Amino acid sequence: MPIDKFRSLRGKISLTMIIVVGLTLLCVGALSFFNAKRITTTLARSNEQMTQTSRSRSSSSMGKLTQTRLQELAYGKAELADRMFYEFEEAVCDAAVAAELLYANADSYSPRDVALPRRENDGMLALQVLYATGVDPNDEEIQEEVRLLGNLQDTLYIINYNTPSIVSNYIATESGIMVQADYISARKFDAAGNIMPLDAKDRPWYQGAANNGKLFLTPVVEDLHTRRPTVMCGVPIYCDGVFKGVAGAGMYLDNVEALVQDMDLGETGEACIVNQFGQVLFSNDQDEARTLFYPGRDLLNTHDTALTMLGEKAVNHESGVLLLDLNNTSRYVAYAPMTTTGWSVFVILSQAEVDGPTAQLQADLDRISGETATEAERYVKLAMLMLLAVLVIALIVALISSLVLSRRIVTPIQILTEKVRQIEGDNLDFHWDLETRDETQVLAHSFESLTERMKEHIKDIQVITAEKERIGTELALATKIQTAMLPSVFPAFPDRQDFDIYASMDPAREVGGDFYDFFLIDDDHLYMVIADVSGKGIPAALFMMISKVIMKNCAMTGHSAAEILRQTNQTFCSSNQAEMFVTAWVGILEISTGKITAANAGHEYPALAQDGSFVLLKDKHGFVLGGMEEAEYTECEIQLKPGDRLFLYTDGLPEATDAEYHMFGTKRMLEILNVDPNTAPEQILKNISTAVDEFVQDAEQFDDLTMLCIEYRGK
Repeated sequence: MPIDKFRSLRGKISLTMIIVVGLTLLCVGALSFFNAKRITTTLARSNEQMTQTSRSRSSSSMGKLTQTRLQELAYGKAELADRMFYEFEEAVCDAAVAAELLYANADSYSPRDVALPRRENDGMLALQVLYATGVDPNDEEIQEEVRLLGNLQDTLYIINYNTPSIVSNYIATESGIMVQADYISARKFDAAGNIMPLDAKDRPWYQGAANNGKLFLTPVVEDLHTRRPTVMCGVPIYCDGVFKGVAGAGMYLDNVEALVQDMDLGETGEACIVNQFGQVLFSNDQDEARTLFYPGRDLLNTHDTALTMLGEKAVNHESGVLLLDLNNTSRYVAYAPMTTTGWSVFVILSQAEVDGPTAQLQADLDRISGETATEAERYVKLAMLMLLAVLVIALIVALISSLVLSRRIVTPIQILTEKVRQIEGDNLDFHWDLETRDETQVLAHSFESLTERMKEHIKDIQVITAEKERIGTELALATKIQTAMLPSVFPAFPDRQDFDIYASMDPAREVGGDFYDFFLIDDDHLYMVIADVSGKGIPAALFMMISKVIMKNCAMTGHSAAEILRQTNQTFCSSNQAEMFVTAWVGILEISTGKITAANAGHEYPALAQDGSFVLLKDKHGFVLGGMEEAEYTECEIQLKPGDRLFLYTDGLPEATDAEYHMFGTKRMLEILNVDPNTAPEQILKNISTAVDEFVQDAEQFDDLTMLCIEYRGK
């Protein structure tokens, strides 16, 4: 087209925009007037709904938050108290170790005198010797042993200095000697001024340590010299297997009581410590008329069922948070056990004090909502007036502009618009034969070219889409087939109470190469296998199905675990043109005895939980299946006791990676397993899956993830 005949649309568009703006403002104005009332009504309704929702949710959230904080506070105080007792116990153990070394190497030490108690040493840390009734202090053997024990002076002093909670620490022997380091020398004399004998063998800490042969912690007892409430600790001392005596110490409970007294729980909050017999030892409120948890209260011996239940929680060393009616008042009660003494920390807070801030919040929300609604209504009215003025001006401009609007400008655009509007569905035909000699004609020719390209592109997309749908259908069918081959109904053996088993597989693609299997060979033998085929996708899935069938057939014919692997390996090696291989762990559980006979073909080490903790069971690995025809496999035996658990997995678990390519790892796996090692197999697998998801987050799954866990319960 010649340039001199080309006419720009700049002027045309400028004129047209005036008309479009006028019409747009007219429509907007009409809609604004129509919706103004709706906006005001909707805003008021939204404020009311927001207030009601906030009232319900804030009350619920405050209750949950309070329970969480109270539980954390109870646990924190219990942990602090345990830490005091741990330090106390470690100090006594250190003294026992030093005494055993002293007895074992007596010839290496020089005699060191130990004096009797002296009144002038009162208030100072001093080492002194006391004798049991009937012991002759002048006996040569007694004196020799006293001078040997004198070498413990520095050790006992250091322990006393480094452990502020210790009141007195000592070594008591079977021969009736007691070497003691403390600050109360004057308390060792009777009213007549004579040194009182001390029969350590009659004391609970000595008898408990001697009878149990290990560390013994007494209940709260009265100190022999100060008559103050004290907890005593005793650790037996042995030399060449012969019991020599007991290392002991006493601990006042002032610091433990301070943990309760120092809690800031508002006006209605209470805190106390309850012993393993359900008796209140310490409380931040001593007034029996004001509190239900005063010191000395026996929670188990009361007519209040709620208090009795709390006493039972303490006896059973339970933890949790309850909302109870105590003395006609709803109160939250959080409780947590102390592992050292068997005591429990209780934290109590009234529900009214928790709900107080929520009620104030609701009042503030009601006030703000009302103010917001009023202010919004005023602004809507003002905006409507301003919009009305703008519309009047715009309409005047639009009427003037319409007089000079040329139909020659509007008509081509309308024709183009109509032709474009007709392009929908399967109708992609577009032809332009109108000569306008401006940008409208250029745009029309562009649409004409675009529709031709769209037709070609749609044909290509239809071909590609059909192929993708076919592949997707086949993959979906393959996924169903693969899933159907694995045991997926749980509980798998609902009639069996002597074991529980659970398994899962999460493929990296639609189908995977991992598999697991288990079934009863007979009433007393359970076959288990977990395996990982090299590669991923459909090839690995096909090889996985073949592997599962071969191994199941071998197991059903009564072969041992090693023989199952050996025959499967020979079958693979005889026709393994794809050069694929399988790692596998096979085990056969004799249910009546708990004995597992297992063999490992290059698979991950299983994790075994005995005595409440999972550890890796590093069994002997054989070569992978399909790698070497002459490979032999060695069996190992795993003896399960009731309550033991065995966890099996593929390498997709430890090798799961996050976005920065950090691996999940076996160490992290064991940590997650040991968070709750005594739970059911299904929950163990859920705990691991949750931990992997949180670790991996949005990173792409690299490998199949398969797990199996069995809990042996016995008959």
